[in-house]
Amino acid sequence: MKLDKLSEKEIIEIVKPLAEHTENSWNQKNYDGFCRYLLKENPEQGFPEDEFNRQIEESYDTFGHHTIGDLVTVHHNPDNIIVIWKVEFENREAPGLLIYSFKEFEGKVLIDGCSYHA
Repeated sequence: MKLDKLSEKEIIEIVKPLAEHTENSWNQKNYDGFCRYLLKENPEQGFPEDEFNRQIEESYDTFGHHTIGDLVTVHHNPDNIIVIWKVEFENREAPGLLIYSFKEFEGKVLIDGCSYHA
């Protein structure tokens, strides 16, 4: 599969379930679930559990539950696809932006990075 050759609709059909799983795992404070679809090209690459817990402690009480909202854009880079959605927060009226980077690795589409901006 070549992500860069797919239509926006086809890309979203593939990547949105990965992002939803990751956000649901964040909401459940489930580290293993959160990391399930993260790209690990080498043994050193990964998202440390202590960093996950630090981020949960730092921001979960402020924003609460995250829910993926409307699609903002799909951006094609030479080596990845960036997808930006609005993100609804339980404890905040205004939405933020949820930014995911997806990359193909060994025949699978995986999350190369994710962040939100509130």
